[in-house]
Amino acid sequence: MSSKFRIRKQCLMLSSLCLLLIVTQLAHGLSLEDPNMKQLAGQSRRLFLDTVTSTTASAVAASNLGVSTAFMINDDGENTNNLGPVNSLAAQAAETSSIIISDSAQAYTTKPSAGRFYFPALTPPFANRATFKYDLGRNAWALEQLLTFANVTATIRCTVIQLETTGGLWVHSPQWPTGEFCALLDEIGAPVEHVVLPCNAFEHKAPMQAFTEKYPNANVWISPGQFGPLGSCGKSLAKDSCQMGYRVDGILGLDNPLPPWSNEFDMATLYLEIPKNAGPVSEVSFFHRPTKTLVATDSVIYVPKRKSPPELFSTYFDRDTIEEDPTFWPRTVLQAIFLPLRQDDNGNYPSYEVISDRLVRAPILRALVDARAPNEVREWIAQQTTPSWDFDRILTSHFESPISAGPTEYKAAFGYLDDKEYMKVEKEKLTSTNTGKVNANLPAIQCQDWELLDSINQVVAKSNAGAPATFDFQRGCISE
Repeated sequence: MSSKFRIRKQCLMLSSLCLLLIVTQLAHGLSLEDPNMKQLAGQSRRLFLDTVTSTTASAVAASNLGVSTAFMINDDGENTNNLGPVNSLAAQAAETSSIIISDSAQAYTTKPSAGRFYFPALTPPFANRATFKYDLGRNAWALEQLLTFANVTATIRCTVIQLETTGGLWVHSPQWPTGEFCALLDEIGAPVEHVVLPCNAFEHKAPMQAFTEKYPNANVWISPGQFGPLGSCGKSLAKDSCQMGYRVDGILGLDNPLPPWSNEFDMATLYLEIPKNAGPVSEVSFFHRPTKTLVATDSVIYVPKRKSPPELFSTYFDRDTIEEDPTFWPRTVLQAIFLPLRQDDNGNYPSYEVISDRLVRAPILRALVDARAPNEVREWIAQQTTPSWDFDRILTSHFESPISAGPTEYKAAFGYLDDKEYMKVEKEKLTSTNTGKVNANLPAIQCQDWELLDSINQVVAKSNAGAPATFDFQRGCISE
């Protein structure tokens, strides 16, 4: 197979997947009411089914730690992953960036004997939905599972923080409550007091009802503007109907009453009512003041440069496949962030090389959200980078966590939105004798690698399926 044909085939698969995710509201709610969009949905599904059968199974998002793994069996017959004290990947990243991965999350524990079957989860795995628990330090933990869709796979993280005032647990974006998940959560030894749905993205919203049924005494707090078949709720419990399938005790932000845990947390709420969308876009970030921790969902990611995916992938994929295929992890990353699988003459993926080992905004969110509401996103980031939000690490829902980074690094990940700083760097590029100078705040993604997301925006605009992009999300791209 020629290189050009392989690239075209991979891009076709990814493009169809992008459109499929959009029309099924996984990409923040584009409307399906428009006849043109309904036709696009049908075409996308057919195209996706045609291409998915001819490509190898690959993962879409995520990871936990940039380190190799080794198993040890404890006295209870459960797996405990023990690693040395040095995170070599973090050390490598530190050579080129001030952002590193904390060493605290190198060990994970599992309890497969407690049960990994869960049905009806909306997506596989069903029979072997493994959960890995990481101690993140500072009385915080992460519980991770795999999320699969057709031939793509992602890891997704539930973050748990023990409240200082009550000793109870604050659970952010819980995942499917298998026997193993609940056993790992319960062994922390504190009651689940509060459950938080931080956004209205499908993958975070789907497990909420099942989890709240397992922990019925917990108070439930959700981001505003929930919509769709998994439950709807407006901006205010006092004014709007709320039908989520479970009790909701409060809606976060937008001048709603503060939850009782606000004595430890500050919140910043992004709420967008984009014209022609099927529903709003919402995401809430949290600053845990006692531990100087920013708890984020999808706002930023840190992608490690590594040879193979995290150990959790081996519970679903054949170990030899993921370890012997050097392209498995780069392809996983690029499909997760919706950049094309373009390889250079050496077989490397240029986009993967420039977005890895640095804190970035996922390109799909730059293109589909930020390009439509740049002012609102700027304000949201400004709220999270005020002097009172003096965090020194970030916990995210996908890819690496915890990330040793503060407000300066966090704001820099959105440098394409900062007109003054962006133009300053661009001017320096024009006057610099170093022709290779790039904007240090932005990954040096080649302009041609934005074409996939740009084409999606063009299709949306031409079919009148959603609001058009009004901001140049490709800022800082590198011409050939």
